[in-house]
Amino acid sequence: MNLDQFTTALSNQPDHELCIQFDSGIVLPPHFHVTEIGKVTKDFVDCGGTRRTTTSCVLQTFIATDFDHRLKTDKLSMIIEKAAVLELDRSTPVEIEIQTDTIGTYSVTSSLVSDGKVTFTVASKQTACLAPDKCGLDNLPSLEVTPADPAAAECGDTGC
Repeated sequence: MNLDQFTTALSNQPDHELCIQFDSGIVLPPHFHVTEIGKVTKDFVDCGGTRRTTTSCVLQTFIATDFDHRLKTDKLSMIIEKAAVLELDRSTPVEIEIQTDTIGTYSVTSSLVSDGKVTFTVASKQTACLAPDKCGLDNLPSLEVTPADPAAAECGDTGC
């Protein structure tokens, strides 16, 4: 979802509660805060040697112990308006930074309005080879890596 779609979803539903839900169905506690909005630019060279740049609008969330706090659509719209100084293009993808065991950045994939609430669904970002023709990865499926049991991990005689 880009910034234009995100802000339209907010402005079309003034004074609605906000909900952030992972695509797995897990929902952030309703008393989350948006503590900052950033323009994140990543300049990099892919494995084929091509220089690339990506830019995203990242909303950082924070969950405190003020359980009565509820961020509504109009308040988030005002926070985003203050970020106009960042000169974000309206087509910039929106991502949400959420702390779980570590800090993760998730893509906003959709919005849904129901029962006086706007729910934004977020999904994990995925890696990909951007130059498969240059590094020999044409048509190879990606392999999902799952965290191993640290007690069962073996790294050889020298350790990890």
